[in-house]
Amino acid sequence: MRYPISQKPLHSALAALALLVLTITAISNFLPFRDPVLRLERERSKVLKGLKRVNVDYHRIKAMEVDALEAKARLLKDLDRYDSDLVLAQDSDREDLREDPLRRETKKGMKHRKCSGQGCKREVEKVSSALRAPRVFVYDLPRRFNKELSRKYKRCTTDQYGTEVLFHEELLRDKNLYRTTNPDRADFFLVPVYGECFLWQYEMLKKKGREYSFGLTNQLYLDALNIIKQYPYWERSGGRDHVFVFPGARGPTIFQDWEEHIKGSIFLTPEGDRKAAYFNTWKDIVIPGLEADAMFVDPENRRELENDFNTPKKYLAFFRGTINHRDGWAYSRGLRPRLQKLLANETDVIYDTKHSTCDRKCYRREMSQSKFCLNPLGWTPWTLRFYQALMVRCIPVMIADDIEFPYENEIDYSEISLKIRENDVDNIVEILRSFSEEERAKKLEAIDRVWMMFTYQKPPQPGDAFHTVMRELARKRIVFKNSANRTWT
Repeated sequence: MRYPISQKPLHSALAALALLVLTITAISNFLPFRDPVLRLERERSKVLKGLKRVNVDYHRIKAMEVDALEAKARLLKDLDRYDSDLVLAQDSDREDLREDPLRRETKKGMKHRKCSGQGCKREVEKVSSALRAPRVFVYDLPRRFNKELSRKYKRCTTDQYGTEVLFHEELLRDKNLYRTTNPDRADFFLVPVYGECFLWQYEMLKKKGREYSFGLTNQLYLDALNIIKQYPYWERSGGRDHVFVFPGARGPTIFQDWEEHIKGSIFLTPEGDRKAAYFNTWKDIVIPGLEADAMFVDPENRRELENDFNTPKKYLAFFRGTINHRDGWAYSRGLRPRLQKLLANETDVIYDTKHSTCDRKCYRREMSQSKFCLNPLGWTPWTLRFYQALMVRCIPVMIADDIEFPYENEIDYSEISLKIRENDVDNIVEILRSFSEEERAKKLEAIDRVWMMFTYQKPPQPGDAFHTVMRELARKRIVFKNSANRTWT
């Protein structure tokens, strides 16, 4: 059969169309390499796929790391417990453990005005037959974190918050007993950041406002952590053997991100508030606030008070401080104004605010002439007035239900002070007047044995606050004892 000659152009057209399709396909495959946008999008897609695979691997490895750190923390906790049990088992039958090392050291400390060399080392190393002096490595941070601040602002070394400076300086001076320059031998690592001083200069001195000042302080701590985390010692325990000194009532909250970064570290703080989220009696150490005035802390000045026991006390009770705060009931839960009304008609009670007519000498004299020194809580339970009272032989009266004191592992505070529950404050006059002279003399005798441990001597003396806090640190190395029900419930 022969096709009509008119169909030949049709076959030629179909062939040309097929060739055109093949040509377009080839060109379309080649275009991405000629068009930079299409080429980059294709390459970016490949990178994104690779990044997704890497992210999956990264999160898997991080999960393994978290599990490993948690397992390590559990093992370290078990090791602490077994170390504690071993020490207690070895020493339970030793008679010398029944002697109070605090009293032994305090008596020695009262006899000496200077402490140096091997003699001092031998005295202080007798902290306890079950404890050895802790080895502390001090990070050498740039001066802007510490020394530059204390040099510029003297008050940061002398006011009640000066312990952040004191512990740093005394450990730097220490050559034989506590400080080690070998971090591999260290039990603890001190992070010397003067956060309270830094915050004060912006919030109070320069009046920059709370938000701005706290933001700068937060960044100061973050910068310090970035430096110390370049060393391997933070990671080996997750920071739980690192020590921070927070000398104010706000504790570690001056570092706004503390929970994220240093929650497991050890805090030295005067604020033993058992209801505060930032205080953990298991790991933290309550320290006395700093009283730097020699008229309070010098043993010679105090000895005059001890020898003057025949002079009768002039006042039943004493308090000078803030009473009516502009924030009303929120400050002191209304206790201080309430006490003012309760004591208004007691002629032998000083209950007043501080004012210019009564300077430091007057303040100390009134305290020393009083039988009881009142310590109602303010914003928080702790107050320097408690320690000042011990220094001038005035029995401190605590009115703060949730407070934890320094060294509760060693001291029975019911022997050296009086605690009145906040709900019982209406009976305060009756309670104080019911005390016999014999009961008061017994408390004063107990106070005389231990008062030195609440003072920071210059230079440190055996049995003073610096050495006693170091002993508490040594105890943390061996046993973390929960003292939630110590002394009072």
